[in-house]
Amino acid sequence: MDIFDSKKIDPMLISEMRDPFDSPDHIFEIKWDGIRCVSYLDTDTDMRNKRNKLMIPILPELENLHKQVKTKCILDHELLVLKNGLPDFYEVQKRALMTNPFKIKLAADRYPASIIAYDILYYKDKDITMLPLIERKKYLQDVVIENNMISVSRYVENNGVMLFDLVKEKGLEGVVAKKKSSLYWQGKRSKDWIKFKVMASDDCVICGYI
Repeated sequence: MDIFDSKKIDPMLISEMRDPFDSPDHIFEIKWDGIRCVSYLDTDTDMRNKRNKLMIPILPELENLHKQVKTKCILDHELLVLKNGLPDFYEVQKRALMTNPFKIKLAADRYPASIIAYDILYYKDKDITMLPLIERKKYLQDVVIENNMISVSRYVENNGVMLFDLVKEKGLEGVVAKKKSSLYWQGKRSKDWIKFKVMASDDCVICGYI
């Protein structure tokens, strides 16, 4: 069955966490602190989370997302809510659980959601999951018309350690290293995608325990 019509895509997953590294065979992207979703965009917007829950009823500010792409496509992306210019996971998680239409409208006006697209799985009428990632990135860049609702994830080549240091300095979640040649395996944990996570730490004195 056509993957656009079935609307049952399980996002590809990261299999492991490692220390930051440099590599000419990888691209490096910021790991955003949001909710992973897949959007099916054509004459309307059909966005679903990893459990296949319909998201647009609770994100009315994104109902016209389909107008920001040049052709029928499926995007893999992070759903974010920004506060003071930074992703706020608590806020986006709270939005995802809302059911009251009035509260949804208030939240949408106060802190509107947006998405950062980092992969494209379908272009026009074609499944492109078996194209190498670096080729899919070209389709993604071409198809998206960026605005306040949607942006395309930028990446760097070779310099994973440098990007990780910048992300750590800015207080972001981490970095994902992806092989340029990687295919998109639905629902699979692949070693082609590796995360470098910023680990929060502190020095503490233990005064007692039970």
